[in-house]
Amino acid sequence: MTRLTSLTKQVLEMLLNGDDEVLALLREQAKHGNVTSNKETGVGFYTQFVVPSEVARVPGRPTFRFGDVNGTAENVKHGLGFILFVKDGALASLEGYTYHEPWPDEIGELKLTYSEGPIRNMDKLRKLLHEQ
Repeated sequence: MTRLTSLTKQVLEMLLNGDDEVLALLREQAKHGNVTSNKETGVGFYTQFVVPSEVARVPGRPTFRFGDVNGTAENVKHGLGFILFVKDGALASLEGYTYHEPWPDEIGELKLTYSEGPIRNMDKLRKLLHEQ
């Protein structure tokens, strides 16, 4: 098994933050899940997860994605974006990407924010998480 990188940990913490039962289930999955691979794409990365079958899934086993976390770094001109993929009610993968430039070897002075500002739009996120 592969380990979570510091960047992946920080992004997952922000993506899964919030008072919502779906986010709570996904946080629990993240605690017990394992990284099966980290693949660099040149302009980003994919981290694949596997969640043990005994860990609770999101009810109805929906498949969806969300990505309301963005980042800036001193060595990335146009910023970073992240998308978390959930498949059949379980964490599946995390994608990180740049906008129009190569992914650097190391991210310098990372700052993560929510897409709509310093406060997360939980109403909008809940709609996405519960429309499945």
